[in-house]
Amino acid sequence: MSLLKISSAVLLATSVSWGLAQAQPACAPSPVYAGPPMRSAPDAVWQKDFRRSIDGELPAGLQASLGNALDKMLQHVPAASAAVAIPGEGTWSATRGLARKEPPQPVAPEQPFQVASTAKTLTAAVVLQLVEERKLALGDTIDRWFPDAPNAGLITIEQLLRHTSGIVSFNALPTFGTAYRTPAEIIALGTAQKPQFCPGTNWSYTNTGYAMLGVIIEKVEGAPLADVLAKRLIRPLSLTHTVMRRPGVELPVATGHAAGRPVDAPDQYATPYAAGALASTGGDLVRFWHALLAAQVLPEASVHRMFTAMPAMLGPYAGSNSFYGMGVQLYDVPDGPGLMLGHSGGIEGFTSVVAYVPADDVYIAVSFNEKSVPAEAGLWALLRALRAYRVLN
Repeated sequence: MSLLKISSAVLLATSVSWGLAQAQPACAPSPVYAGPPMRSAPDAVWQKDFRRSIDGELPAGLQASLGNALDKMLQHVPAASAAVAIPGEGTWSATRGLARKEPPQPVAPEQPFQVASTAKTLTAAVVLQLVEERKLALGDTIDRWFPDAPNAGLITIEQLLRHTSGIVSFNALPTFGTAYRTPAEIIALGTAQKPQFCPGTNWSYTNTGYAMLGVIIEKVEGAPLADVLAKRLIRPLSLTHTVMRRPGVELPVATGHAAGRPVDAPDQYATPYAAGALASTGGDLVRFWHALLAAQVLPEASVHRMFTAMPAMLGPYAGSNSFYGMGVQLYDVPDGPGLMLGHSGGIEGFTSVVAYVPADDVYIAVSFNEKSVPAEAGLWALLRALRAYRVLN
């Protein structure tokens, strides 16, 4: 299967359940799962030494090969932000192309791109930090924060993390539109709908659930989500080019494009909130993922649990060979990169992906400011360049 078939439009995909399309008459507190088949990351993955540093620069010859691969991508997208990090060797990162095509504006060396649903991993990491601190429990039900949501007394925080709550995704609704909506508004959109299934019985991607997690974080921490992310992740990990989009706040983010035309509605990028309002660079994305797998963000046991009992991402993801855990994805593309741990994202004007490839012991992140080109194609191009370099060297 070609990696091009993997959907990078995770953020704005239609939320479709597998099997059960309607809510059952009565939901049980001990659900029986009947959704897509599950996988967990294989034990062999955790035999890697994730604590090796990615500081330093990769060899000049490899940097040239990766740069050539990136330049070829620019035949298909206005600009790209990319990074490759090899534990024990170093990191290469580059941002090239046009931040905007009309009128032409060159992209700055460290200019952020909207990275959409890759933000979910950061949201999940903060939730799991709060669990480690006993401020939350994965089995807590959401009625404490959302008493009027359907099945609020049954839906757990873990089900929100895993997309098994049954709550409809706000962006799947025809009334969603492109204007900025507050977290309360997007949550109200999703929870006003009839649930797709009883909590814990099935799987369906829902951005509403991650918006709810953002509100829960704010309530527990007593601070805006952007400030919590900055305090817990962005500053400690030196993610110097990562920020959450806020309505009315100008940021030096590259302009998104759809079929080559600029997207001029920047406030819509703040709407996804905890589900995908992050702007970042390839370099920051690989730095975060290295820290996550290296147990610098969460204990090893908690990281491993994120990659267990992962349902296949079916419905709009049919054929993608992707599975979903707690804010993370497991990809398996046998005739391409093989197994990968990461997350994809897509929003109007942008696509993105960040992943660790165990077979090659490498982290790769790619973001494009063009909606029609999947960032996974860029990841595959960089991985092919790395593999070719290793054969010759």
